[in-house]
Amino acid sequence: MAAITNYTTLVAAINEWDERTHDTDELIGLAEAEFRLHLTPNYAKDTSGTLTFASGSAALPDGFVRPIALTRSTYGPLVEASIAHIRERRIWIATGIPDCYAVTGSTVEVAPSYDGDLTFDYEATLTGLSSSNATNWLITNAPQAYLAMCMYFAKAKFEDPSAGSYRAQALSTVDALTIQSTVAQYGGASVKLRGATP
Repeated sequence: MAAITNYTTLVAAINEWDERTHDTDELIGLAEAEFRLHLTPNYAKDTSGTLTFASGSAALPDGFVRPIALTRSTYGPLVEASIAHIRERRIWIATGIPDCYAVTGSTVEVAPSYDGDLTFDYEATLTGLSSSNATNWLITNAPQAYLAMCMYFAKAKFEDPSAGSYRAQALSTVDALTIQSTVAQYGGASVKLRGATP
């Protein structure tokens, strides 16, 4: 069996593990609904992707919550700025190597205007898997959770008593991933107390 890395390999794994033919899109949809319910609507996970810019603009990825960083491979990170600052910079410097960015509406804008790829780190909600959206942060970080939750719904459909163990395994993996994300988020934090220094 091939490693589970995207929508296609997950579909193949579901059919191989259960040895039945299923409506895999239905199983994946039910699994994602259970994950969203478990994670709560406000949960977002750090993820990364490549944005392709044309005339200094690129569409935001699906599930976008907030930006973390926009980086050029050669020159490093860009500075986050207001959209007003981006527009003003474009007046004075029409094209070149971008040094600042802003998120506005459904796009990311850079200044000066730029054509090419930049790496975008951002927080994202769980976007659903499909043939047109082959990956998301959950299948990248915990493909076993996807498989286990899909198996839960496949087994539950046929009233298999082993179904509950698959659900418990999937949610346990998601809980571990959530704890890992929280530790990473606050692990580098420092406590600062106001007051006089002795």
